[in-house]
Amino acid sequence: MTTLDKTKVPETLHVLIPVAEKWGINDDYEREELLSRATKEELRGLISSIDDVSDDDLYGWLEGPESYSSMPSDEYAIFTCLTMAIDSAKIRLRRQGKE
Repeated sequence: MTTLDKTKVPETLHVLIPVAEKWGINDDYEREELLSRATKEELRGLISSIDDVSDDDLYGWLEGPESYSSMPSDEYAIFTCLTMAIDSAKIRLRRQGKE
């Protein structure tokens, strides 16, 4: 698990740092492996982790100036991967609901 530098994360997103440290894995294969071992409750918890965070705060940061950087911070990259993990968790739960 990666430890993030909270000074490189907007203060409004500090609540998500533990979630990002667990699920925001840069390697697609490793991230999907972790998700494949997650329970439905863990997947739901991951998805709902951003419920109390403003889209403007999260996606505003991810769509901001750092998105144009050729060398974004590790924190930025991990939060980007967190959003990919959330999207994947949603798909997994939908598929599980159809089985």
